[in-house]
Amino acid sequence: MKTFLRYFLSLKLTVTLLSLSMILVFCGTLAQVDKGIWTVMEQYFRTWIAWIDLSIFTKSESVASVSLPFPGGFLIGSLLSLNLLIVHAKTFRIFVRGKRLIIGSILLFSGLILTAGVILGWGSAPVATTESDAFWRVLFRLGRGTLAAVILFIACYFLYKKRAGMVLLHAGILMLLIGEFFTALFAVESTMTVREGQAINFIDRSQRFEIAFIETSNPNFDRVTIIPAKMLKPGKEIKSDQLPFSIYVHSMFANSSQPQLITNINGFSTDNYPNYKSVGEKFFVAPIREVSGASGERNAPAFDIELLDKSSGDSLGRFMLSLWFYPNFVNQIWDLPNEYSLDSEKFKFYLRNEREFTESISGNPYSIELLDFVHDKYEGTQTPKDFTSKIRLINEGDEVDRELKIWMNNPLRYSKRTFYQSGFLPDDKGTVLQVVRNDSWMIPYLSCMIVFVGMGAQFIWSMGRAKKKGSL
Repeated sequence: MKTFLRYFLSLKLTVTLLSLSMILVFCGTLAQVDKGIWTVMEQYFRTWIAWIDLSIFTKSESVASVSLPFPGGFLIGSLLSLNLLIVHAKTFRIFVRGKRLIIGSILLFSGLILTAGVILGWGSAPVATTESDAFWRVLFRLGRGTLAAVILFIACYFLYKKRAGMVLLHAGILMLLIGEFFTALFAVESTMTVREGQAINFIDRSQRFEIAFIETSNPNFDRVTIIPAKMLKPGKEIKSDQLPFSIYVHSMFANSSQPQLITNINGFSTDNYPNYKSVGEKFFVAPIREVSGASGERNAPAFDIELLDKSSGDSLGRFMLSLWFYPNFVNQIWDLPNEYSLDSEKFKFYLRNEREFTESISGNPYSIELLDFVHDKYEGTQTPKDFTSKIRLINEGDEVDRELKIWMNNPLRYSKRTFYQSGFLPDDKGTVLQVVRNDSWMIPYLSCMIVFVGMGAQFIWSMGRAKKKGSL
């Protein structure tokens, strides 16, 4: 046990872990040349063991499939946190007794409760009512965070005396590491695409996909059956009690080319081209290389599927599904669902981003209606200067019905989600909002406040000691 503690108390371990983190960041940066940023995040940073492809250092085909294990972001971060925690517990012991201990403990408990309240948003308004409200609401939470840091400092002063600044500094760094860990695990990024005059009550998960079969025979409602993309493995047949047919997956493309009309492709031959139905009869897509994180582009997965009769196994038609055919993908305005009819049942189906319906903390659904979209450009150019979404937030269950504005660097925060102005449709008649849910978004700000207070106190005491010694 002593050997274990001595190892984790070592400064060498800290330096080693920091060096490993620098190497990991370097490799992750190189990997983005060939892989999307989300793939790199999952493969290098949001994992315990990262498998580093040697091909990021050289384009030699001899190492194209060779990967080496390396400590992942989770492992390095956890060891750093453990190292810091053990060093802190060993170095900074509480030696005070009596009233000082009681007062310090009460203040410490109060500071921790206030800190938790700031992180969880206790006492904060659920939504900003004016453009300036968002600023003041965030500033209010930062003010409470500063107050929590000051209370924690006073508590540390009672418990640790003049070492309080260093204790608080370590606590702030540890909180920052823990916050980043929770962000990596639980933060969710999505998009919401809304056209003028349209009200939307769902968001699209950016990195998750699904096939939605929409049965449209009933004039009063649509029946939707969802097949998650993770179930769609090449060579696998999927059956659902909700569908009158089964689905066989021929192949999957990690990224597909933009659709082209077959009639516009010179010399196009159908000899080796599957006999697709519906959209695949008119539009051609092909597998292409995955885009890199540096390009700013997004991959458009595609699936080659075949519908089969459940009883006989006979083919009912082969279809090409690409994310390009989904209207909410990369700010496009296309809407190209595949269509199929079986007896009296009519289906249209998409490959689309995984859909998540919006609901408030109280569990009531809400929607966002786009009233107006304004796109300002620099005079004489097509370069965007500013774009603003005037929206209406509707939540009948919570009695919310307000008109608000979302523009660059001025998001809407509502019910644990933040809506950022991200883009717009090509015809300037719709907006694209980046939707982020990160319950720990205040932790980095609060950590910085705690580090600032601790560092400031330590600096002042160091200056005081220097003056007493006659150094200044």
